[in-house]
Amino acid sequence: MILLVENDTISRNAFARLLRAQGYQVVEVTDGQEALELLPKDNFDLVIADLVMPRVNGFELAAQIRRHWPVMPILLMSAYLSQDGGKIISDGVVEFIQKPIDPPVLIATVQRLLQKPTAQSTVVASSTPKLYRRKQRSEVWHFSSNCSQWLGEDYVEQRQVPSTSEMCNECIVKWRTANSH
Repeated sequence: MILLVENDTISRNAFARLLRAQGYQVVEVTDGQEALELLPKDNFDLVIADLVMPRVNGFELAAQIRRHWPVMPILLMSAYLSQDGGKIISDGVVEFIQKPIDPPVLIATVQRLLQKPTAQSTVVASSTPKLYRRKQRSEVWHFSSNCSQWLGEDYVEQRQVPSTSEMCNECIVKWRTANSH
């Protein structure tokens, strides 16, 4: 279930219609305060929020979500930041897309954030640490601190489990070796 947090009624309705047309269940609220009140009451799989909203803005909402639900995927969107600016400011803690929203980009991002892990990635995810790192401009994630490529500087961290196709082969091999009986 997706929690959609957008104070602009026209945008909120358009995003909700688009997501529902793809088969997603969507709950709509108008600001971050309403979202914070609703989050403990239901099992949401993803929060999509505008950055600029009254009462509680998108960054404040993301910080509160990270504090209480550290692995909840969050997608922030804004017309006030460029795509690169949003990524730099969010520093890998949340996903970011720039408005105006390109519907295929929104759907692809939601699908990626909600993708069901494969059997292989489920096994890796269930037995690995909750912290993943990659170089700033790399797509390869590392989860084993004894990996020869483990990053000590210039990296992005996340707690969301990447798919095994995005993981370092050395980390996967070390995990398999440690868990084979």
